[in-house]
Amino acid sequence: MKLLIKGGRIINPALNMDIAGDILITDGCIAEIGQKIDGAGAEIFDATGYIVAPGLVDMHVHLREPGLEAKEDIYSGTRAAAAGGFTTIACMPNTKPVVDSSIAVSGIIQRAQNEGVVRVRAIGALSKGQEGKELAEIGDMVAAGAVALSDDGHYVSSARLFQAGLLYANMFDKVVISHAEEESLVEDGHMHEGAISAMLGMRSRPAVAEDIAVMRDVMLAEYTGARLHIAHVSSANAVEFIRQAKKRGVKVTAEATPHHLTLTDEAVIGFDTATKVNPPLRSADHVQALIQGLNDGTIDAIATDHAPHAAEEKDMEYIYAPSGFAGLETSVGVILTSLYHTGQCTLPQILEKMTIGPARILGGEAGVLQPGAAADITLIDPDREWVVDETTFYTKGKKTPFSGQKLKGKAVAVFVAGELIMKNGEVLK
Repeated sequence: MKLLIKGGRIINPALNMDIAGDILITDGCIAEIGQKIDGAGAEIFDATGYIVAPGLVDMHVHLREPGLEAKEDIYSGTRAAAAGGFTTIACMPNTKPVVDSSIAVSGIIQRAQNEGVVRVRAIGALSKGQEGKELAEIGDMVAAGAVALSDDGHYVSSARLFQAGLLYANMFDKVVISHAEEESLVEDGHMHEGAISAMLGMRSRPAVAEDIAVMRDVMLAEYTGARLHIAHVSSANAVEFIRQAKKRGVKVTAEATPHHLTLTDEAVIGFDTATKVNPPLRSADHVQALIQGLNDGTIDAIATDHAPHAAEEKDMEYIYAPSGFAGLETSVGVILTSLYHTGQCTLPQILEKMTIGPARILGGEAGVLQPGAAADITLIDPDREWVVDETTFYTKGKKTPFSGQKLKGKAVAVFVAGELIMKNGEVLK
């Protein structure tokens, strides 16, 4: 089977490519990239006016399966990913039971092959039950296909255990992903500590809790020589700590979320539980520090931290609602609207953070368009205007702080292994 994606603007950050051209796909793989390719015998997909990019990669997604399927499952979550423009996602292990064994990793991979429409990579827990007391079966999970280790949703308070985890994971060249918030400083906190929390009388989560945790974990990564990734960075000091560590040669990478890059703690004023996340939405100075970190390479990836909840869980008082919301289907629109169309970031910069950046951290083949590679491709209309309507989401978690907002920029087609999976927001499988 031959397919020719014709006439688009091909932005391929891994190879510093930004050209007007075509991509020829044969039997699910990229056969040729260039201009005026002969498409004799090929089905034609007209990409005029669209960005043609490597399939988007999201390295931080909560699919909630096993055990929490009322919030999300692999079937709904992968369709939400496709609708949002993603071809590869990595799912976090804080499920019920926790993904802390080889059989659990294998089960997710097999389930994703049977139920999913995009590629799913499994992240295993660093500690058993994510309790921070004893290392999980890291070697067995890696052998079963785990691409990283994380106790995401929990900070590993024991420096000794975290150090051991870094060393063990490094034996397999796998990255440890840290949820960096010193828990003793954020207990019972519900939003960023600052003027807004004081005005609202809300118990808060100070940025210093993140700063302390990031600094400790960076120091342990430097001490061990292991690979460390800081999830959902949100504080200005954390960005600076990571920046300086990279200059020293520490093997540390970092991600930021669309919401931390675009929203401030002022969004909490209306007490919409969709604005409750961990780490919390912070003040404008922190947001600007994140954008600067994105532009100078301190932050390597944009990741959604897609964390859906059942409607009844979020439909309660702010302090009692769980943290997190659905992010897969709004990510492209939010980032392009707030960062590209305002001139704060270029399209190649953004796409690097959403393709080859996270792909390099996780390892494996993704994030690049080149002959011989699987034809995982995302087409984006950077100027398409649309209004966020959570009732149309594929995810089970309908809560979003962007509800009703008019966005500019949208993924319009997704190909996985050369097969058209999504077109104009409709998932075809």
